[in-house]
Amino acid sequence: MTSEKKYQQWIRKMFDKYKFILFIEKYHLKVKKDSEKNRYMASQFNYPYLDIDILYSPESFKDWQKDKKDAERRLIHEFCHTITDPFYTVTTDRYISKNQLEDARERLTDHIAQIVNKHFNFLS
Repeated sequence: MTSEKKYQQWIRKMFDKYKFILFIEKYHLKVKKDSEKNRYMASQFNYPYLDIDILYSPESFKDWQKDKKDAERRLIHEFCHTITDPFYTVTTDRYISKNQLEDARERLTDHIAQIVNKHFNFLS
Protein backbone atom coordinates (compact mmCIF):
# COMPACT_ATOMS: atom_id res chain seq x y z
CA MET A 1 0.00 0.00 0.00
CA THR A 2 1.37 3.41 -0.92
CA SER A 3 1.92 6.10 1.70
CA GLU A 4 -0.76 8.22 0.09
CA LYS A 5 -3.26 5.35 0.35
CA LYS A 6 -2.30 5.05 4.02
CA TYR A 7 -3.05 8.77 4.41
CA GLN A 8 -6.48 8.32 2.84
CA GLN A 9 -7.11 5.33 5.10
CA TRP A 10 -6.02 7.39 8.12
CA ILE A 11 -8.49 10.17 7.16
CA ARG A 12 -11.29 7.58 7.06
CA LYS A 13 -10.14 6.21 10.44
CA MET A 14 -10.27 9.74 11.90
CA PHE A 15 -13.77 10.20 10.48
CA ASP A 16 -14.81 6.97 12.20
CA LYS A 17 -13.27 8.28 15.43
CA TYR A 18 -15.01 11.66 15.38
CA LYS A 19 -18.31 11.04 13.58
CA PHE A 20 -20.07 9.91 16.77
CA ILE A 21 -18.67 12.79 18.78
CA LEU A 22 -19.78 15.31 16.15
CA PHE A 23 -23.11 13.57 15.61
CA ILE A 24 -22.42 13.09 11.88
CA GLU A 25 -22.50 9.30 11.72
CA LYS A 26 -25.17 9.32 8.99
CA TYR A 27 -22.83 11.09 6.57
CA HIS A 28 -20.97 9.29 3.81
CA LEU A 29 -17.30 10.26 3.45
CA LYS A 30 -15.21 10.34 0.30
CA VAL A 31 -11.51 11.20 0.39
CA LYS A 32 -9.93 12.76 -2.68
CA LYS A 33 -6.75 14.48 -3.71
CA ASP A 34 -7.58 18.13 -4.32
CA SER A 35 -7.16 19.46 -7.84
CA GLU A 36 -7.05 23.03 -6.53
CA LYS A 37 -3.42 24.04 -6.02
CA ASN A 38 -4.00 26.84 -3.47
CA ARG A 39 -5.80 24.87 -0.77
CA TYR A 40 -4.22 22.98 2.08
CA MET A 41 -7.28 20.89 2.86
CA ALA A 42 -10.96 21.36 2.16
CA SER A 43 -14.33 19.79 2.64
CA GLN A 44 -17.15 19.84 0.12
CA PHE A 45 -20.65 19.35 1.38
CA ASN A 46 -23.33 18.46 -1.15
CA TYR A 47 -26.34 20.20 0.43
CA PRO A 48 -28.96 18.88 1.22
CA TYR A 49 -27.50 15.37 0.91
CA LEU A 50 -25.61 13.57 3.66
CA ASP A 51 -22.25 13.23 2.02
CA ILE A 52 -18.98 15.05 2.37
CA ASP A 53 -15.75 15.01 0.40
CA ILE A 54 -12.48 15.66 2.19
CA LEU A 55 -9.95 17.06 -0.26
CA TYR A 56 -6.30 16.97 0.66
CA SER A 57 -3.23 18.55 -0.88
CA PRO A 58 0.30 17.22 -1.34
CA GLU A 59 1.32 19.67 1.41
CA SER A 60 -1.19 18.27 3.91
CA PHE A 61 0.01 14.76 3.03
CA LYS A 62 3.65 15.73 3.73
CA ASP A 63 2.67 17.44 7.00
CA TRP A 64 0.78 14.30 8.08
CA GLN A 65 3.95 12.28 7.64
CA LYS A 66 5.76 14.68 10.01
CA ASP A 67 3.12 15.43 12.67
CA LYS A 68 -0.01 13.30 12.89
CA LYS A 69 -1.37 15.17 15.92
CA ASP A 70 -1.39 18.50 14.07
CA ALA A 71 -2.86 16.78 11.00
CA GLU A 72 -5.63 15.40 13.19
CA ARG A 73 -6.37 18.88 14.54
CA ARG A 74 -6.68 20.25 11.01
CA LEU A 75 -8.86 17.35 9.92
CA ILE A 76 -11.27 17.90 12.81
CA HIS A 77 -11.78 21.42 11.46
CA GLU A 78 -12.83 19.95 8.10
CA PHE A 79 -15.19 17.48 9.79
CA CYS A 80 -16.84 20.41 11.60
CA HIS A 81 -17.72 21.89 8.21
CA THR A 82 -20.15 18.99 7.93
CA ILE A 83 -22.10 20.69 10.71
CA THR A 84 -21.75 24.32 9.64
CA ASP A 85 -21.92 24.12 5.84
CA PRO A 86 -25.67 23.47 5.58
CA PHE A 87 -26.22 26.70 7.52
CA TYR A 88 -23.74 28.52 5.28
CA THR A 89 -25.47 27.19 2.16
CA VAL A 90 -28.88 28.39 3.30
CA THR A 91 -27.66 31.80 4.46
CA THR A 92 -25.84 32.55 1.22
CA ASP A 93 -28.86 31.67 -0.92
CA ARG A 94 -29.93 34.73 -2.89
CA TYR A 95 -33.63 34.60 -2.03
CA ILE A 96 -33.64 33.39 1.54
CA SER A 97 -36.59 34.24 3.75
CA LYS A 98 -36.42 35.07 7.43
CA ASN A 99 -38.17 31.77 8.21
CA GLN A 100 -35.59 29.79 6.20
CA LEU A 101 -32.78 31.55 8.04
CA GLU A 102 -34.43 30.89 11.40
CA ASP A 103 -34.93 27.19 10.53
CA ALA A 104 -31.28 26.81 9.48
CA ARG A 105 -30.13 28.61 12.63
CA GLU A 106 -32.23 26.38 14.86
CA ARG A 107 -31.04 23.23 13.06
CA LEU A 108 -27.40 24.22 13.59
CA THR A 109 -28.02 25.19 17.22
CA ASP A 110 -29.80 21.91 17.91
CA HIS A 111 -26.96 19.98 16.30
CA ILE A 112 -24.45 21.65 18.62
CA ALA A 113 -26.74 21.00 21.60
CA GLN A 114 -26.95 17.32 20.63
CA ILE A 115 -23.16 17.10 20.62
CA VAL A 116 -22.97 18.56 24.12
CA ASN A 117 -25.84 16.39 25.38
CA LYS A 118 -24.26 13.28 23.91
CA HIS A 119 -20.87 14.09 25.42
CA PHE A 120 -22.27 14.65 28.88
CA ASN A 121 -24.92 11.89 28.67
CA PHE A 122 -27.80 14.20 29.47
CA LEU A 123 -30.04 12.20 27.19
CA SER A 124 -29.64 8.81 28.87
